[in-house]
This record gives sequence, C-alpha cells and structure tokens, in this order.
Amino acid sequence: MHSFLLPVLRAPALVGLVLSTAFAADPAPSPRTITAEDLWSVKRPSSLDLSPDGRHLVFAVKEYTLEKNSSVSHLWILDTSTGESHALTAAASTDSSPAWSPDSTRIAFTSKRTGDENPALYVIRADGGEAEKIVELPLPVSGPRWLPDGQHVIVATEVLQKFAADPDAMKKELKKEQEKKVTAKVTENAFFRFFDTWVSEGHASHLVLVDLASHQTTDLTPRWDRRFRFDDDSQFDVSPDGKWVALSAGTLAPPYHDAENTDVYLLSVADPAAPWKNLTADNPGSDDEPRFAPDGKSVIFGRTVRPRGLAEYNRLMRVDLASGVATRLLADADLSPQDWHFSPDGKALFFCAEDRGRTRIFRTAPDGSGLRALVSNGTNSSLAVGTQALYFLEASFRRPDEVHSHDLATGATAVRSHLNDALFAGLKLGRVEEYTFPGAAGDTVQGWLIYPPDFDPAKKYPLLQLMHGGPATMVGDMWQPRWNAQALVAPGYVATWVNRHGSTGFGEKFLASIDGAWGDKPYQDIMKATDFLLANRPFLDPNRTAALGASYGGYMAAWICGHTNRFKAIVCHAGASDFDTQYASDVSLQWQDGAMDGSPWRRTAAYDAQNAMNFAGNFRTPTLVIHGELDYRVPVAQGIEFYSALQAQTVPSRLVYFPDENHWVLHPQNSVFWYGEVHTWLKRWL
Repeated sequence: MHSFLLPVLRAPALVGLVLSTAFAADPAPSPRTITAEDLWSVKRPSSLDLSPDGRHLVFAVKEYTLEKNSSVSHLWILDTSTGESHALTAAASTDSSPAWSPDSTRIAFTSKRTGDENPALYVIRADGGEAEKIVELPLPVSGPRWLPDGQHVIVATEVLQKFAADPDAMKKELKKEQEKKVTAKVTENAFFRFFDTWVSEGHASHLVLVDLASHQTTDLTPRWDRRFRFDDDSQFDVSPDGKWVALSAGTLAPPYHDAENTDVYLLSVADPAAPWKNLTADNPGSDDEPRFAPDGKSVIFGRTVRPRGLAEYNRLMRVDLASGVATRLLADADLSPQDWHFSPDGKALFFCAEDRGRTRIFRTAPDGSGLRALVSNGTNSSLAVGTQALYFLEASFRRPDEVHSHDLATGATAVRSHLNDALFAGLKLGRVEEYTFPGAAGDTVQGWLIYPPDFDPAKKYPLLQLMHGGPATMVGDMWQPRWNAQALVAPGYVATWVNRHGSTGFGEKFLASIDGAWGDKPYQDIMKATDFLLANRPFLDPNRTAALGASYGGYMAAWICGHTNRFKAIVCHAGASDFDTQYASDVSLQWQDGAMDGSPWRRTAAYDAQNAMNFAGNFRTPTLVIHGELDYRVPVAQGIEFYSALQAQTVPSRLVYFPDENHWVLHPQNSVFWYGEVHTWLKRWL
C-alpha cells in the first residue's frame, strides 16, 4: 500500500488559519477493516496473452456488482513499454479468452452480447473500435486459436452429434429440448454429471475452423461423438505452420465404466476426414495440455500414470513427432509443472510449479537441463512469454492478482497493473507469518499464521485452524475470494492454515503419504500445529479455538468432530463426511477401489477406519454445516447426514443450505451471507 504525505505550510498563524480553513483538502479517511462485501469489489484479471511483437499484453478483467448479484468481464490492453493500460471493450457482457493475431493487430475473443443466444466469436482491432461478430454457433464457442495465415481461427464448441452437419436442424432440436415439459434426465452411463451440471446425452465436443473473411465454418472433428474430456475443457494447440492440431481427448467411450484416460492426438487441419494419430497410446493415465515447440517438430504435454483415485505429480513430457518417442523432462526435479510455454525462439522452456507454499516460475532448457526459479514470491499464474520478458498474475495473502512482469535480461520484476490499488489503500490487513513445526512421523510441516489488523501481542486471541481441501492441493501465499484469510480474521481472530501431509508442493512422497489414510497423518498435523502454536504464541487463547474446513477440509472437520472435543466450534462446508454417499459423486469412478481402498460393497478395514461418519457417536462439538444443492462433487446428502447426526445427539448445530450453489458459493450476495453465518457462529462459541 502507498501512503501520501502532504507538505506542511509554514506561515503566520492568521494566514495559516485562513488557508487551512478555505483551501485544505479533506483528510483521507483512515484505513478500515476489510469486509466480505469488499471481496466483491476486487477486480479479477485473467487470461493473459502477449502480442507476437511483444508490444502489448491483453487480458480479461472481471468486475462484480453486489447489488445486481452479477458480473461483467472486459478486455484490457497494456502497453509493455510505457506501462499504460486501459479497457479495450466496454459492452455489458462477459468478454473472455483473448488471443492475438499473428501480426499483432487484432484480438479474437469470445463474448455473449446483446442479441447473442450463446457466447460467440468476435474480433477487435488492438487500436480500438467496435468488435466484429464473426460467428455464433448453436452452442457456445471457446478457446480461440489463430492460424499463422491470420485469416482463420479455430474454436471449440459442442454439437448435437446427430445434427453436427446441419446447424439449422441442430438449433431447432435444441429449442425443442428447451421447450419440452418433461424434466426427467435418463442415462445408462457411469459418468453422467460433472461438478454442477448433468452431462447432456448426444452432445459431443468439436473443433471448428472459422474463415474470418467469409464467416464460413469447417468441422475439424466430424466423427467425434462425445466430450473431449470429462471436465469439458478443450485443450488443443495449433502447429506453427498451421497444418496440425494437437488435442487432448479421452479414449474411454460410453458407458465410461473406468477412470478417464486422455491421450494427445494429432489432427490434420486440411483433411478433417483423415485418421487421428495418437501420440501417447502407451500411457494408461492422462496426457494433457499439449503445446507445440516453435519449430513444430515436437509437442510438450503433462502426464499422470498412477491408478485412479491416487494423487501424483504431473510429469512434463516431450514427444518427437518424427520418431514418436516421448521423453520425460525434469525427472530429477520433485516438482509438478503446469502452464508451460516455450520462448519464441524455442531455446528455453518456462512453467509454473507449486513449491513449499508458493507457486514459482521456473526456466529450463528445452531438454530439461539448467532448471532455475525466476520468480519465487506469492502465487503466480497465467504465464505469457515474450522474447524479452515474462508476464504473469501474482497474488498473496495481502493482495489479489495483478499483472506483473519479469525482465529476462536483468531479472527485475515489476507490478504492471493497478486494478485494485484504490480499494486496498483504504483497507487494514493483518500481517502473515510463515512457520514450520514437527508434524506426523517427525516430518517438517509448513503453515501460515494470519494476524488480525491492529494486532496487539499483549491481548489474547482465539485461534482458527483452517483446513484446506483437495486433499491434493496446497494452501499457498494467495488471495482467495471464497475462503479469504483476511476477511476471516478481521473481527479479531488469529488463523492458521497448515500444509498437512497430502498437500502438493512439498514433494511427491509427502503428497502420496495419505493414500488410503485420509484421517491419519493430516489429523496428527492439525493437532500438532495447534499444540505448537499454543505453546509458542502466548497471545493465543487455548480455551478459544475453532476448526474450519471445506471439501476435504470438511472431511477433516467431520473427522475432528468424531475424534476430539478440544475445539470449541467447528465449521464444515461441503465436507466429504461419509464415504458411502460419496459414491453419488461425479468422481465416483475415481473412488472405486482407489484412494480409500474399498467401497460400500467391498468394505475393507481401511475403508471403514477412515470414514468420518463411522465415528458419529463421538460428535460433541458445536458445528455449523454448510452445503449446496448443486454440489455434485460432494453430494448434498453428506451435509444433511452430518447435520442430522449432530441433531439426533442434541449437539448444538446449525445447517446453512444453498439451493442454487455448487461445491463453492459463487453468487456475491450468498457469499456475503456465508461470511455472516461463519462469523456469527464463531462469535457465539468463541
């Protein structure tokens, strides 16, 4: 944050009085404590793309309106030499996925504007003007990629496969589906819903080539008859000569009686009828995020190989297109690379990776040698690589994402956007401290301690033990809109967030240490962290502690509820409290004999020993249970079951049920209400 000091005028008393009365500016308001409402005033940048000439960076910025309970997203453009930035689009719409033309003069993007039934493909000149609508398809388009001729763009979309060759007939059929009075959903597939959406029968993912001059389209994947991937993401890249597409798509066909296996395929742009070449058929796991080398001779991608339900690190692979030989890069680095990019000349490779509580940016040679970290602070994402500099988003516990740059010659890193400076200049935030302690099995475990604003070490503070989800995730030095540490401690709490066993970013062995044992080492880590902090931080009140978690963190909340009464209050959001009902999840395929080594019909000792609901007879701690009806990742029955078990035993408990939220709370006003409920529960018991 910046502070601005006004010069003091030295003058005779009378003159000074007159001047101060007549002309002095109103004093700046004192910084205030952050609120849940403030979280929805934060501008959220995303989707960075650097122009090929390196002169401009385009990115999307989402802004919310709390009163309207909605958001808009506009494209912004940054002059990389002057640092000046401005909004490029202004329509009341959601503009996303910007991509530069090869000549750096135009930007393709997707948007749903007035008159559009679906997000459509638009193109706008970089120097401004009105965006031109290129094509709207029967279903939304996404992820535009330019061909090197600057005259064609490839987009992803969905089709009704039965009508894929006849868009007009497809529109009529879609309208008929929307207007029908029968609401039943019918399936014979094992995979039939994802996160908060039912998988529509007969829908397929396709890639479409768009001619920008004629607005004509060509289906590049006419025979593909299902989604590319269970997560509905479209992961593809265009070769430097524009002749090929590398696409990540699942090999598993309906009825999907196994875990997903994605492979990287090579598709011809000129001949959509030609057979696809599978570049990764040897791997029974997943091969994702393909990206061509600048010379077009190889493709890099990410790979996982372990059986379903078992967490692992991502392997960075490179396949030579001439020989078909795939080689693992960085085999000796205990990192899980993501968001990889070649330098424009192909002589360097850049990627992000979680590393001990931070997401760093690394550089390596194309063969994986010479690995070194370039940017090590905070949480870095959305990497864009130029010849002279890197551009990326960086966040921390104290600031949300802003655009940053890293000069490749000097190593200097600088903030390049100031979207949220005005807001944060008026907010008081607590300091954040990193610490380590001896955890389960004597392993060193890392944690964060977040202080309230105006912290006074002479006072006693309640301790909030925050427990992150996953389980294969990491709580990094980052700004989170849903579980925001600063907003949680604002009323006068100290919070800790522990990267317990099973967290990413601390080595693959540490990650895999909880396979089939979700409640063991992570529980020990949480208890040991609490003991360590209470013994070493005299300002913490041992009689006022609470445990809060969501998703897998919610599992830990339920597990704690059945294993100890040391906490005065518990908050469980979308917690996986019961393994049996977790088989109604969208990821049930990954649960079958996977992470828990058992099932409702194959009740192993490990499966029953790790099920939090089997310890419901021990529930005694006052617990706030929160769940959303549209949560297919952890079905809502688990929250209701947990709450009912508490109520049946007359344990003080409260249920907050959102009929229109999924695994997260995404509507602004619901989010503000969520924070109010959590703070009220904590105040009541602490």
